Amino acid sequence: MSRLLRSNLTVAAGTTLSRVTGLLRVVALTYVLGQTALTDAYSLANETPNIVYELLLGGVLSATLVPLFATFDEDDDERATNVVLSVSVLLMLALTVIAVVAAPLIFRVYAIHVGPDVDPDVFRTVGTTLARIFLIQILFYGLVGLANAYLNSRRRFFAAAWSPILPNVIIIATLLSLPNAGSAEWVLDDVLSNDRLKYTLGLGATLGIASMAVVLVPAMFNTGFKFRPVFEFRHPAVGRLLRLSFWTIGFVAANQVSLIVVRNLAEPGSGDASAYLAAFTFFVLPHGLLAVSIATTFQPEMSRAVARKERPAFVEQAGLGVRMTALLTIPAGVGIFVLRRPIIGALLQRGQFDAADAANTSRALAGFALGLGAFSVYMFALRGFYAHKDTRTPFIINVVENLINIALAIVLVGRFGVLGLGLAFAIAYVLSSCWALVVLGYKVPGFSPRSIALSLAPMLLAALLMGEAVWFVAQRVGGDVGTEAVLRLIVGTLVGVVVYLAVLVALGVPELDFLRRRFGRTVSLGS
Repeated sequence: MSRLLRSNLTVAAGTTLSRVTGLLRVVALTYVLGQTALTDAYSLANETPNIVYELLLGGVLSATLVPLFATFDEDDDERATNVVLSVSVLLMLALTVIAVVAAPLIFRVYAIHVGPDVDPDVFRTVGTTLARIFLIQILFYGLVGLANAYLNSRRRFFAAAWSPILPNVIIIATLLSLPNAGSAEWVLDDVLSNDRLKYTLGLGATLGIASMAVVLVPAMFNTGFKFRPVFEFRHPAVGRLLRLSFWTIGFVAANQVSLIVVRNLAEPGSGDASAYLAAFTFFVLPHGLLAVSIATTFQPEMSRAVARKERPAFVEQAGLGVRMTALLTIPAGVGIFVLRRPIIGALLQRGQFDAADAANTSRALAGFALGLGAFSVYMFALRGFYAHKDTRTPFIINVVENLINIALAIVLVGRFGVLGLGLAFAIAYVLSSCWALVVLGYKVPGFSPRSIALSLAPMLLAALLMGEAVWFVAQRVGGDVGTEAVLRLIVGTLVGVVVYLAVLVALGVPELDFLRRRFGRTVSLGS
């Protein structure tokens, strides 16, 4: 277990820096472009390669390849690994070419309902122009996904966790290289008339993603693996991949349907779309820092436990992973909700991003924050199904989650705007995370959702008391903009951590003892 915690700390450290630099990337974007129609076009276009990749291949890789590669490791079947990699790369090349050609249609789907104050034709032309450049990233995303899956299955977490720092740095540098960055007011038409602006926005992001592949692919080869192209489409490994992928593609498709609806409800071009995306970036920051490292290091262990038919080991790993995830992300969500305005004011309110933009973004963040713990638990619970090579159950659960999200978004957006879109997301994941744990309990006798719920109750109580304390103190210290906001965040965070830990200790939460024992053992082993 000490090795597992060391791996978790390696992933957490790299993920921390990558998420922080990712946040700085958003800061640079809002500083240079503000919350405008151009920002909406850039953000939506920059999402398209990730959307297409996830829809047709990315979900397949993340959900199926780690368990497959872990099995190949046991069977020492290097040929099977080469077959899977060869076929996947070929599919990614074909997908990239098709996506670039279909860029106008792809962008149009996410900009059906353009804001009333923007020329729809100009908005879609600019978005398509940028999307053609961005969609080249599909190939690089695919190579990154393959390399990450292979490295994680071999318990090599360093490169995968630290490589996202590089593209963030490249994108920040290219954005700030624009003439009069932060003072120039760029508009949609500038992308069509100014090649410097067009290629700085388009190539900066694309070269950044390519840099990840340049780092990760050699790291995969450094494990001793020898890649030899093998195009055996009837190889048993390809058949297993396709069987596992069928429901995963449906899983991702359901996400994209929800995404299309929500993006259009945000009225692209109005500024609400970029507010929603910026708030989501802040929302996933603690998820990436606190939950992803846990899930990344626990999944190979759960997959191996299933492969060896060691149910008690799986139950122990799955239960511990859920509890650790909740322990860290529930208070983070409460803290973000209480401190949402100074968070946005401290980091984004400068340059072309004004007070109205900050208020709008903080409203979206308020909705998201309420679902942080549930979102992270949900994502971890799905790893338990994937460890059993079960992709059908996550598909069914995810379809229901997206239906809830869509229905609530339609109902709430008219009255609450981007706050309603964030709330719809949060409520959908709260309900779905509970359901996912119950279904996992049916699938794996011994895994008890009831015991999990009892374990989470003191964490919820501690987080609520923490939120009250943070709110009380934050109202009396600092402000919502600049250094005053930084002061409010520092004091609020310190108070929150102290109160949360104090309540957990008073309630005798056993997970704290586990962390203390394992962390102490890891430090002693490393010294």
